[in-house]
Amino acid sequence: MEPPLAPRYGRPVQARATVRGVLVLQVLANGAGAALVVAYLSLLIPASTPTGAREVGINLIVFGIYLTVTVLVAVPINAVILARGVNWVREGRDPSFMERVNTLGLPLSQTISAFVVWIGAAIAFGVLNEDRGRVSLGIALAGLVTCVLLYQLLDRHFRPIFALALVDAPLPRRWREIQPRLMLAWLLGSAVPLISIGLVPIALPDGELADSGVRITVLVVSGVVAGGFIMRAAARSVAVPVDEVRRAMYRVEDGDLDVQLPVTNIGEIGRLQLGFNGMVAGLRERRRIEDLFGRQVGADVAREALGRDPELGGEEREVTVLFVDLEGFTAFTEQHSPAEVVDELNRFFGAVLREVMRQGGWVNKFEGDAALCIFGAPADQPDHAARALRAAATLPRVLSELPDAPRAGIGVATGTAIAGHIGTPERYEYTVIGDTVNVASRLTDLAKQRHGRVLATAATVEAAGQAARDWVEAGSLSVKGRRAPLDVFELPDEG
Repeated sequence: MEPPLAPRYGRPVQARATVRGVLVLQVLANGAGAALVVAYLSLLIPASTPTGAREVGINLIVFGIYLTVTVLVAVPINAVILARGVNWVREGRDPSFMERVNTLGLPLSQTISAFVVWIGAAIAFGVLNEDRGRVSLGIALAGLVTCVLLYQLLDRHFRPIFALALVDAPLPRRWREIQPRLMLAWLLGSAVPLISIGLVPIALPDGELADSGVRITVLVVSGVVAGGFIMRAAARSVAVPVDEVRRAMYRVEDGDLDVQLPVTNIGEIGRLQLGFNGMVAGLRERRRIEDLFGRQVGADVAREALGRDPELGGEEREVTVLFVDLEGFTAFTEQHSPAEVVDELNRFFGAVLREVMRQGGWVNKFEGDAALCIFGAPADQPDHAARALRAAATLPRVLSELPDAPRAGIGVATGTAIAGHIGTPERYEYTVIGDTVNVASRLTDLAKQRHGRVLATAATVEAAGQAARDWVEAGSLSVKGRRAPLDVFELPDEG
């Protein structure tokens, strides 16, 4: 999956746009630096005298020639280097290790090439002018500041390409980038201008020292402006990706776990982005496990298990158990393929599950062609008997609407049972144990032999109150495994 910063128009377009953008940024940054140099030379060499005017003119002519040659030579070379560096993007493939290294190093290599041009300018203008030290130093410092700003702009410009290069790439654990960036920005945005101002009284001849006020003022203003741009670029290089993480965290808080951040750095910021993606992936996995767990054991049981550490054993509580068992399913399996048997069971269990859940119960387990359903546990339900009877009364109609209209016996019993975790510390399940469960299962066998196919104990009908007004006595029936007959009720057969 491509990171969110990948362009909507495809990788070839992104590669071309990256190359064009780098060349534009280089022209703008170096052009601004060149303008500062022109202003610096004009300030350094007074044009009020014929000699000064001649020196300024010569400097400007040489500067124009140097700039023209630099553009004609450096721009095509840089364009070729950039095109090769992002060739894998254009081809729409993953980069090799060396291609990834070269891509991540493009901002630095482009900045170094620009700084070499500035050093050449410092040497050329130093040779041209008598005051070599101040001219060369001033141009070199201007180039240094310009190149740092250029690097920060290029680093941000390359972020979409970095996001593609760092997909599934391991990040170095000890790489640091925030502190070096900020310290370098401070050095060039504050320290260099302050040092330049401090050297003015030392570098100027005695005769010019009294007239240095204007120059110092210009240096101060230039330092403040340049330092502001550099510090702003450095701050944004950290603030922008951190702000992306912040906005993504808000989306996670709102329940959106599909968010994924592009990894655009290899230092602390990249580790932060990668760690955020890992956290969200873990949350997605946890949600999936919770969903699967809830499907396996029921939503209420899952919430209780996740809310506290389960312990083996249980608690005694009043519950109503509904047991439903398909009739004649053995004969059905003999006449149908295994796939058809599975489809029939899924339809049957789906209908049972929907109706039981609609009444607030939960299906504790599927046992072959039968389902054990519980009302009143694990969540407390004062009207658990009424809920179970409503589900039992509706199930025959629901099952009759399924393909093949399967018929089932339904037994409902109310009583005391132990609800809790049964098994071993290594493997256990939440279930309900007690005579009530056995009675519901036995009633299901008897219900298959009756027209209505739904039976409930007298205790269930009594506990349900008005909700059981349609149920009628079926008499005392002998239940397998019990010595005394059991008073049961049934629904009248509607046809």
